[in-house]
Amino acid sequence: MTTSEKPKNTTLSIILPAFNEGEHIYANILRICETLAGENFELIVVDDGSADNTFSEAQRAQADGHPVLSVQQESNQGKGAALFQGFRSASGQRIAFLDADLEISPNYLFELNHVMDEEGADVVAGVKDMSENQFPWLRRMMSGLYKRSVAFLFGLSITDTQTGIKLFKREVLEATVPRLKVSRFAYDIELLVAASRFGYRIVEYPVKLSYSRTGNLGRMNTSNISGAFWDTLHIYSRASFWRWLEPSFGMRIWMLLFVIGIFLFGVGFGKLLTPVILHGSVKKVFHIIALQFLPTNFRDWLLLIGGFVLLFLASIQLNKKLLEAFLRRDQGDDLAGIFRK
Repeated sequence: MTTSEKPKNTTLSIILPAFNEGEHIYANILRICETLAGENFELIVVDDGSADNTFSEAQRAQADGHPVLSVQQESNQGKGAALFQGFRSASGQRIAFLDADLEISPNYLFELNHVMDEEGADVVAGVKDMSENQFPWLRRMMSGLYKRSVAFLFGLSITDTQTGIKLFKREVLEATVPRLKVSRFAYDIELLVAASRFGYRIVEYPVKLSYSRTGNLGRMNTSNISGAFWDTLHIYSRASFWRWLEPSFGMRIWMLLFVIGIFLFGVGFGKLLTPVILHGSVKKVFHIIALQFLPTNFRDWLLLIGGFVLLFLASIQLNKKLLEAFLRRDQGDDLAGIFRK
């Protein structure tokens, strides 16, 4: 990694990940600097292993006296990795993410900053309206499907995790970035899930895009879609209750006994209320499982009482294990069960 000289401490750090943006990056840097003229800010351009002159153009903007810090990753590691690398070089108390193509106007940085102050938010995430006609129908459909999937899996409070402009208080990124694993397709989700698990307040703000890409999916392709899918599942696994609980072998046995207890109790209760007539292979299996070789009254009460005893004992053991898990206030570098210290 190559880094140019770092500017002095600033109030706002803007991280601009760039990959093969050499044709436009200098003009876009100037546009950002003109927009924020008079503000105490730094612009950190992270070249994510571009094959063109993106890095040299960023250095040219810095040499011309603009508050730019140029960072270069030797190989393409993904947008998330570029953003997180930029954060390591940032000095601002507030950190903004902005896409290098400037499909989202840098003027929104003022609005997100205002919302953060007014709402007492720790994170302000820009959200785009995909219903606008400027977006191809296939892109709108895929985006809508992905949004609903993310909402279903993670229950985040915002409607869109993928828009390229976000504003964070520094403490949010200091607490979350060291835990993140995904660097390419779903890094937004992982970051927002981590911030949410810490209890930070996330607010959304509507933004408009100057969409100019061609094709039904824009810059998305089959590889991006499949990569986002697998990354999202990976994040879900790392942020799951099961991962946080870390059940031991003994606890898994008690979980199994709890399920068996429910089954036996239900069978016994059902048999006492309503005799069930089974046929075929199911009847043979049930003949053993439901103890049908025993006298009817004795069997049904045995199932009912035995199931209740298993439920009672398993509930006590699971309650103890859950309380022990809740006492673990922090679990290293994982997403699940993370708390403020």
